[in-house]
Amino acid sequence: MIRYFHIFTFLFLSFLLTSSSFPQELRSQLPSLQPPKKVHLAEFKTALTILQEGFFDLSTGTYPTGIDWTRAVLGTHLAAGIHTLSEIPGERALSNTYFAQLIAFFYGQDDEALRRQAFDDMLWVVLGWLEALKAIDYRNETFENSEWTGAEWRKPFAQRALEFYLLAEGGWDTVLCHGGMLWSPYLDPYKNAITNELYISASIAMYLYYGDRNERYLFNAIRGHEWLRNSNMTNKQGLYTDGFHISNDKGVGEKICDVRNEMVYTYNQGVLLSGLRGLAEATGDEVYLSEGFQLVDAVVTSEGRVGEIVRDSILTEKCDIGGYCSQDGHTFKGIFFHHLTLFCEPLPTASSNKALNEAARSQHLERCTDLNNFIRKNAAAAWSTRDPKGIVGTWWGAPKHVSPADKFETILDSGAVDIQNAGEIGSPLSIPMDNGASGDLNDRGRGRTVESHSGGLAVLRAVLQVAEGS
Repeated sequence: MIRYFHIFTFLFLSFLLTSSSFPQELRSQLPSLQPPKKVHLAEFKTALTILQEGFFDLSTGTYPTGIDWTRAVLGTHLAAGIHTLSEIPGERALSNTYFAQLIAFFYGQDDEALRRQAFDDMLWVVLGWLEALKAIDYRNETFENSEWTGAEWRKPFAQRALEFYLLAEGGWDTVLCHGGMLWSPYLDPYKNAITNELYISASIAMYLYYGDRNERYLFNAIRGHEWLRNSNMTNKQGLYTDGFHISNDKGVGEKICDVRNEMVYTYNQGVLLSGLRGLAEATGDEVYLSEGFQLVDAVVTSEGRVGEIVRDSILTEKCDIGGYCSQDGHTFKGIFFHHLTLFCEPLPTASSNKALNEAARSQHLERCTDLNNFIRKNAAAAWSTRDPKGIVGTWWGAPKHVSPADKFETILDSGAVDIQNAGEIGSPLSIPMDNGASGDLNDRGRGRTVESHSGGLAVLRAVLQVAEGS
């Protein structure tokens, strides 16, 4: 009887939704009859359209409101989006449109300025164009002969990735802290998590995707990982802190990393994940996957603990709550979900003496499937923060209705210095009020930006590739 009731309900709703006489305002209140994957694909396409139509200037090939390193990340999200759309036969025409915009971005990227910036800035560029190579290779392998693959762009994209990788490679230093990447050649010595994670992930991605399987890249990835693992960069929760300064309080010549900044950012937990997956694929050693899942577990279970970056199962940057996120901080959560998506890509089954065995590949898929609810909840939370223009906000878990009396303060861990975000910690910020009764917490500080919107795009892609793809 229950089955027949559901069938009748489905047919009745289908009739109402297709009836021209049914009021549009009521039709919008009925539940969607589309399969979840179609709904998420529609949301993803909408988010990508807003990114490109609302923030990308085709005439200059850039995102005018971004800065050099965040633009490199935005280009990475664009390349990843092209790859996703290319996997869906019905969306390949749309993927071609965005591929043409990626070519414009190649010419619009200020590569001359980026060559003179910090080593992490250079490595964001490397990862972006390697992501583009992955999309080209997929298109070249799977498209019909009559379809445009963009293969002619592989060489220039690869050349830019190589040029910036060779520049960044100069940041490896053995004089201080027994190894590791320096953050910047222009500032006081600082060996931070993000630069070293980028070095690992970029090195193994060069080995896997650049095209020549150069053992030098694999060596660099393994060396970088060994140093990071032994650097004491993680806190008691197992989360990566920001990095190490050198105190020099023992006299001239001190070379030990001994002053750790306890600040925890979401992206520091994400970038390493793609590197660990790549190392597992390249070496056949599943210990890298185990390490990756330990890091993901540390993130998901961080609520109420040291370095908390999850609230109510929603990824939350410290600066989100206080509303003082900088342009950097607006970018971080999208980076986490982009690299989580890469980490959960199915492992290859090609026969090789280094290939992971079936049990390891099966366990990897199973553990990634366990993350589906976490990914979906974050995607729904991010999507709920859109403004009337469809732009996603930065605090995904923000309360929907607030009053002028409400205060939202950030509490940092002992020894944590938030050098990435401007503004006074916990300072009261004005909340624009709607009819005096409610306010939008994502209107505080910098408001909604191209960077905050890219976070929503990245987590929606995670739903398609991981939660819906598993």
